[in-house]
Amino acid sequence: YVVAHNLIKAHAEAWHLYNETYRAKQGGLISITINSEWAEPRNPHKQDDIDSARRYLQFLLGWFAHPIFKNGDYNEVMKTRIRERSLAQGLSKSRLPEFTESEKQRIKGTYDYFGLNHYTTVLTYNVKYPAGILSYDSDRGVAPVTDRSWLNSGSFWLKVTPFGFRKLLRWIKEEYNDPPIYVTENGVSERGVFNFNDTWRTHYYRSYINEALKAVVLDGVDLRGYTAWTLMDNFEWATGFDEKFGFYHVNFTDPSLPRRPKASARHYSQIINCNGFPDPAMG
Repeated sequence: YVVAHNLIKAHAEAWHLYNETYRAKQGGLISITINSEWAEPRNPHKQDDIDSARRYLQFLLGWFAHPIFKNGDYNEVMKTRIRERSLAQGLSKSRLPEFTESEKQRIKGTYDYFGLNHYTTVLTYNVKYPAGILSYDSDRGVAPVTDRSWLNSGSFWLKVTPFGFRKLLRWIKEEYNDPPIYVTENGVSERGVFNFNDTWRTHYYRSYINEALKAVVLDGVDLRGYTAWTLMDNFEWATGFDEKFGFYHVNFTDPSLPRRPKASARHYSQIINCNGFPDPAMG
């Protein structure tokens, strides 16, 4: 919480620096990108599960978005939960730091667009942790699971769930007063035996982009841009080179690092060339 607190304040200072010193000359846009899944109640008819899905989003996306895109302060869900658990643990105040009034004014509205990284969806249900456990998960009180019918990927956490993309875009529109949105990452991985005919990746992009299109056309979401993750296979954090997200295969055992397009690269190039889905009648 302390790290995130300082991150939000640092973001605000970076935004103001650009706004006051460079914007007039450069005409650029500056904002923040937030990574978030969509959360769906495990049982849509159970109020506890419905509440847990809301908490999951507020503790993940809302943690950073609420101060920046709403009122300069954390959302009430986080403030209430963390304060109550902190006091129950014998602490004199909440483990969630507080912004001063001047900091709230400094943070509020420090965005030109909403940057979003999105890959997958989870199902959530309520969990009551013992009072003595001090952790983010126990504060949140939510357990995420997945549906066994959802398609897998090369990453244990990434299930192919296109429907959640549209729902998350619509939620951002309604929750944060319809900001312009740029999707800064979206994609799918493979691992193990390699296959250039990556039909699952083509399916992922076609179905996810189609949900983004529904968000724009049917829900009125102000989606300005979309960026696939990623152009070529690269170093993926703790998993190194084991999980590959690229349209282009990179042979990391060859010192010259040759790149070869996968089948999905051809499909995606058609989408961006048409600025939409290719018309089968046009070949």
